[in-house]
Amino acid sequence: MMQAYYSNSFNNFVLDDPNRILGILNKGGIEFASQFNDVNIAWDISIPLYQQTVNSLLSLIPDSEKWIILLEYEIPRLGGRIDAVILAHDIIFVLEYKTDRDQYLLSDLRQAEDYALDLFDFHLESRNKIIVPILIAPLATEKLKNLSSDSLKNVKESLTANQENLSTIIYKTFNSFHNPNSQVIDPIKWEQSEYHPTPTIIQAAKALFAGQKVEAITKTEAESKNIFKVTNYIIDLIKDAEQNKRKVVCFVTGVPGAGKTLVGLNIVHEKDAFGGNESDTAYFSGNGPLIKVLKEALIRDHYHTQMIKFNSGEILNRPTKSSSEQSVKSKIQNLHQFIKSGLRSKSKPNERIVVFDEAQRCWDADHFYNKSIRNKNRETNPFNIERRPEAEILFEIMDRHDWAVIIALVGGGQEINTGEAGIAEWGRVINSKYNNWQVHISPQLYFGDDTTAGIKLFQEEPTNILINTNKDLHLSVSQRSFRATHLNTWVNAVIDNKPELAQLEANEIITKYPLYITRDLNCAKKWLRDRILGNKRVGLTASSGGLRLKSYGINVKEAIDEAYWFLNDETDVRSSYYLEMIATEFAVQGLELDWVGICWDSDLRRLSKSWDFKNFSGTTWKKVHKKEDQQYLLNTYRVLLTRAREGLIIWVPKGDKTDPTRLPEFYDPIFDYLKSCGMTEI
Repeated sequence: MMQAYYSNSFNNFVLDDPNRILGILNKGGIEFASQFNDVNIAWDISIPLYQQTVNSLLSLIPDSEKWIILLEYEIPRLGGRIDAVILAHDIIFVLEYKTDRDQYLLSDLRQAEDYALDLFDFHLESRNKIIVPILIAPLATEKLKNLSSDSLKNVKESLTANQENLSTIIYKTFNSFHNPNSQVIDPIKWEQSEYHPTPTIIQAAKALFAGQKVEAITKTEAESKNIFKVTNYIIDLIKDAEQNKRKVVCFVTGVPGAGKTLVGLNIVHEKDAFGGNESDTAYFSGNGPLIKVLKEALIRDHYHTQMIKFNSGEILNRPTKSSSEQSVKSKIQNLHQFIKSGLRSKSKPNERIVVFDEAQRCWDADHFYNKSIRNKNRETNPFNIERRPEAEILFEIMDRHDWAVIIALVGGGQEINTGEAGIAEWGRVINSKYNNWQVHISPQLYFGDDTTAGIKLFQEEPTNILINTNKDLHLSVSQRSFRATHLNTWVNAVIDNKPELAQLEANEIITKYPLYITRDLNCAKKWLRDRILGNKRVGLTASSGGLRLKSYGINVKEAIDEAYWFLNDETDVRSSYYLEMIATEFAVQGLELDWVGICWDSDLRRLSKSWDFKNFSGTTWKKVHKKEDQQYLLNTYRVLLTRAREGLIIWVPKGDKTDPTRLPEFYDPIFDYLKSCGMTEI
């Protein structure tokens, strides 16, 4: 963990020369230029205010001379630094200073809270401490705000202060929460504390593109080593492929949220390690919403950073959104567009090393052909339409090189759409047409187990292919649900119709990861809204087949803009925060929220002691007969159940005796089953 740019006791801080402090901060700012932000241009204003505040506190609380102030403390997960931290005996104050602000903006309040939450969740020496965020807007008028009355919440809602009352706010807050019998925070241990972050995939992508290393933003040393091992293994494969002119495909598996996408992005950003460049290394995904959200997040982040540099005079030309779009465009690409480009020309692609995320979602031959025919008239640059699976076309395109490496990231049991061929299609293609490629694979995908939903790459062991299995190619621990590492076991037990096992797992999970169920939609919404603090994100999800939820105002057919839904703040009606726009499995796969509400319709219901599969057509529910379609429906709910990082609530409607499409007997057994799996009713 990096230390602060500057730290000192209160007693010494007030005596320190402001110019010397400024010099230390400037030196740190130069060394860590990738974390450039608007704080860099506020130090000459904030230092005198902090010294004045500390001086006042020394007179109000004589014992505060041993308190510690730290300036610019690193938060790797969020790709930034906290303006100031005060270690006040047993309380931690997080100060967020906004230069020249004359009002308190909600986004600034949430940023301060987010820093505080980050310390509480991931900074070991801050665990179980009271943490108080304070937003400082120097020119704003005083805004009285009652201290949080929730004594069970260690992280308080953000307070507000200006240049006149900061010391008073800290003084009153300290007196309200200080416990004289508590242990004093050790400043050395605190500053050098272990930091075990679990970034969202959006945060991870932004951090990597800003120049951070993956080990700085992963949860624990063990998990960092796991990702590090996979990355190094793949880098060695790439070096060997280039040196010996080999063609290699490497399959990486993992439970939902284990960091597969992070591995893929990390390979793209570790290109210097294998001599790659901007044009020959790329990240692809067939998951359109994931690509859209990641691209927009990176564009916004790049544009924001460039604007800060422009306003500070570091760059002369005013940045534009379009220039930021160009900087991101080639780094993250849509898989289907890559395939179309490869079919338009028989030339070698620029890319030699390609990461294909969610490889199991590649389209089969019929779906690719039918989709291409339907969209034929929309293509401004037509291509030759062939009835071939996407996996085969991928190999054909990459096989044009004398050497190439394909890294396929595989999510087991997450095929959710008709036409998604699944990972077995890759095996068939390799076995029948591309057995000249070396195969590197995890044991889980070679033999098949519950993490791959029993699916194997090769249905029968081939005799003409060089296959290398390595346990390091499987990521076994979810980083998404950092409060419940065994969440996936619970989800699989629920989906696999094992309520007793689910109950046992739930007993271990619910102390840190709430699993609630309700029959009241408004109760579910209130529960979610009560969880909003900092940038903790909440949202409602549902199966795309949940068509009778419409009678409750839940319209799964209403299109959402995934970028707005996942990225915009709580003031935007299009965002997930508003709990009005519902995201289906297609929008959320590969992405995540902090707190999730699942609206469970009767498309997946109970019959005796097993699942019953339904599809709403016209005015009635029809039975789903095909095993493949039944599996898609199970996978849909598997995806929905694994989107929450911190906890979830499921709403099961009560139904309506007067509506034959919403009878209570459709919903009551679902509710009873989920309760038997360990969920708590509210």
